[in-house]
Amino acid sequence: MAFHPPFLYLGYVGLSICFSFAVAALIEGRVDAAWGRWVRPWTLLSWVFLTVGIALGSWWAYYELGWGGFWFWDPVENASFMPWLLAAALLHSAIVVEKREALKSWTVLLAILAFGFSLIGTFIVRSGVLTSVHAFATDPERGVFILGILVFFTGGALTLFAARANVMQAKGVFGIVSRESALVVNNILLAVACFVVFTGTLWPLVAEMLFDRKLSVGAPFFNMAFTPFMVVLGAILPIGAMLSWKRGKPGRVMRQLAPAFILALAVAGLFWAMQTGRSLLGPIGMFLGTWLIAGSVTDILSRLGKSRDFGRLLRLPRADWGKAVAHAGLGVCMAGIAGLMAWEQEDIRVAQLNEPFTVDRFEIELLGVERVQGPNYISDMGEVAVREEGREIAHLYPEKRTYPVAQMPTTEAAIDYRFLRDVYVVIGDAQQGGGWTMRVYIKPLANWIWAGAILMALGGALSLSDRRFRVAAGARKSAKLRQGVPAE
Repeated sequence: MAFHPPFLYLGYVGLSICFSFAVAALIEGRVDAAWGRWVRPWTLLSWVFLTVGIALGSWWAYYELGWGGFWFWDPVENASFMPWLLAAALLHSAIVVEKREALKSWTVLLAILAFGFSLIGTFIVRSGVLTSVHAFATDPERGVFILGILVFFTGGALTLFAARANVMQAKGVFGIVSRESALVVNNILLAVACFVVFTGTLWPLVAEMLFDRKLSVGAPFFNMAFTPFMVVLGAILPIGAMLSWKRGKPGRVMRQLAPAFILALAVAGLFWAMQTGRSLLGPIGMFLGTWLIAGSVTDILSRLGKSRDFGRLLRLPRADWGKAVAHAGLGVCMAGIAGLMAWEQEDIRVAQLNEPFTVDRFEIELLGVERVQGPNYISDMGEVAVREEGREIAHLYPEKRTYPVAQMPTTEAAIDYRFLRDVYVVIGDAQQGGGWTMRVYIKPLANWIWAGAILMALGGALSLSDRRFRVAAGARKSAKLRQGVPAE
């Protein structure tokens, strides 16, 4: 938790640099390949920080709060997620500007909106205008001040964009089937997904202001409205990543990706057979995860050409490796989220001491509860034995803490972490008739969610280390000076 907020703030500050590049481009009326090359590393750095910050917050909520979830679609969570989506879109559109000098106006607009949504997040978190389990202030004066900053910077930049966007004419042309078109579709999906999250987050406020109705928009809306865009994004991503610039050959790409597609279908079919007729969420998620991972591997191997010189892989630019690792990380994350949501088992009951009960294939037994005095809290600490097929595999110690000074109870979940599943135990209050309230969750693939986020951040870091980001601009400037041309 000590690192979660600073990483998010670093991401927000990084997007302010992209915003500055966008405003400078509008004032000068010039966006070219050099501009795209300068914006990309700052966007990538911001996206990496946001990825790490969001993952740390999700993991902290999972193991600390005791409600068993990794994401609640809370307004404060959404406040960091919306800039992350737009930063991902900006990162991909900046590639098109750098490579093909196309999508200039759209890229500048994304840079403005990404920072604008960072300010919207600040307004949501610090003004108290929306109810949240971790909004940090309810000061109306502060909220008005932040709203003024938001209107000045975002409104001013959008006004400048409306006046100057027409001077940024695209030079590059490309076919309908090309990597540029795939990146356009990528941008549309990410931007619309962000708009869905924005609508669901602010709709309660709009409904109360305009219709005098108190509404709550929760996980069911977001899951139903947001998930289809991510499914489509995951389905087209491996294909778009392997298409050629300007004019792609989809037939060749599909032939290269055929083994990855067959593998993904096989994995989906296997999980469909194993789950014996439950929802499609799990098999679809495993298909997309396998498809993205296998597609990333195929993309890297396709760089070998016909030579099959595997030593060539070590000489590939780090940006190519970063792209493959980040896309594979997205696949791991998608598989983890789908597996957890589709196959999670939950049991809530009053557990009696030394009376085992079964959850899924695990036997759970509450052995005892002890009153523990902490440094600044009093805790009821349970001792829970977990057995699988008669063999004890873990001893867990869930707690229910009370902090006397703040008069605040908290829950400390106890988790048996494994590669394919977690056993998650929470202890509640003592009951008058004896026993203790207990919640037990079996969470398949939970750790894959954060492993995928780590891979995505690692992919971004690999791309950042690519020497092209460090030497290209300097080399171009030196070449112009040698030719007697003033540096721009």
